[in-house]
Amino acid sequence: MKRIFRFAFIIVVAAVAGSVALGLANYYLQSITNDSAKATIVASIVTVFGVIFSAMYKEISAYYQERSASINRKWELIFPFIRKHYNPWINSAQSLLSSLKSLDPNELSDEAVTRVLHLTGLFYAYRLRFIVNDGGLILLSSDEEERKVMDAYREIENNYAWAGGKGETPIRVSYLQKLFLSKDKPDNPYVLWTFADDAEKDHFIEESRDKLRLWLTRKNIDNLKTKLEDFIKCFKASIEKLYTAWGD
Repeated sequence: MKRIFRFAFIIVVAAVAGSVALGLANYYLQSITNDSAKATIVASIVTVFGVIFSAMYKEISAYYQERSASINRKWELIFPFIRKHYNPWINSAQSLLSSLKSLDPNELSDEAVTRVLHLTGLFYAYRLRFIVNDGGLILLSSDEEERKVMDAYREIENNYAWAGGKGETPIRVSYLQKLFLSKDKPDNPYVLWTFADDAEKDHFIEESRDKLRLWLTRKNIDNLKTKLEDFIKCFKASIEKLYTAWGD
C-alpha cells in the first residue's frame, strides 16, 4: 500500500509540476522575442519533463522488481507443498473415487474391498504425513480458499464412518495411517499387493475390511463419491487460483 500511495503522489506532483511548467513556458515564450532565451526556456521544460518521467519510470520499475521478488519468495514457500503434499493427496482421492465408481455393492469381492481399504489408508496417510513433516497447514492464495479445502476434507471425514460410530473409525484409520507411514517408502511404496498380503496375516486389517464391506451400500458409496469429487474439485480450483493470483 505504501508503494501505491507513493506512486499516486508522484503522479499528482508530476501533473501539477508539468502543468505549472507548461503554463509558465507558454507565458514567457509569448512575451519574449529573443530566440536564444526561448531556446533556453524550451530546454528547461524538456529537462523538467525528463526528471518527471525518469522518476515515474524508476518507481514503476521498482514496483515490478519488488513484486517479482515477492512472487518468487511465495513460490519458494508453496511449491514444495504442492509437489510433496497437495498433488499426492489429490491423486489418492482420485484413486479412491475411481475405485468406488467401479464397485457393485451387490457383488463385493474381497479384492475390491481390499483395494478400497488400501486407498482409504493411502488418502489418510498422506494427510498425516503432511501434518508430521510440515505442520499440515494448507497454504493457498487466501484464507477463504484454505478454509474451503479444509471444509471439503472434513466433509469426507464426517461422512466416511465406515467402521461404525463411537470413535471406532478414527481408531482404525489411525492404524492404517501408522501402517502406511511405516511401510510406504519412496524406493519401495506400500502397494496394493503388499497390503493385500498383510491383510491375510493381520486380524485387525481383515476385521476392518469386513466392517468396510458392510458399510459399502449404494447410498453410502454415492454420498462418499460426491464428497470426494467436491474435495478434488475444490482443491484443484484453489491451486489454479494460486497460479492465477501470483502469475498475473
